[in-house]
Amino acid sequence: MEQAVQYLFVGLVLIGGGMAALSRHVLYNIIGLGISLFGLAGLFLQLGSPFVAAMQLLIYLGGITVAIVFAMMLSIAMTLDPPPRTPVKTGFAAIAALTFGVGLHGLISTATFATAPPAPADAWAVAHIGSALLERYNLVFETLSVVLLLAIIGAILIARPDRTGKVA
Repeated sequence: MEQAVQYLFVGLVLIGGGMAALSRHVLYNIIGLGISLFGLAGLFLQLGSPFVAAMQLLIYLGGITVAIVFAMMLSIAMTLDPPPRTPVKTGFAAIAALTFGVGLHGLISTATFATAPPAPADAWAVAHIGSALLERYNLVFETLSVVLLLAIIGAILIARPDRTGKVA
């Protein structure tokens, strides 16, 4: 059963990534990104990291993706027709994707991965996570705070009325 759930999350990541990369409408690209990020949060949960999974859902899916959706819905990009695909662009994209895939396969197949010891039972306690964020990982914590602040400022700037009283 656990293996089936893992394959489900991997499938969500791949389907969402394919939808984000191959769709011709910008809103469907954003929805594909959201599906992929949701699957990635599930994979973090499968790896035994519920805090990272929750942050993935809150910050990236809940904050960034929703801000991008609002930005696109309030901009002119939603009304424009997507540019046509040409065989040259499609061929170049296929060659670049194939080159990247072969290089990534080469890196992964030659790498050796060490197994980490299991985490203690209280490793994911809220008090332990809080002290780790403020002592050892304070740069990461502050960076995430700046990302959320930028998402909020961007949403406010997009939704504010301009001088004529219309929403931007």
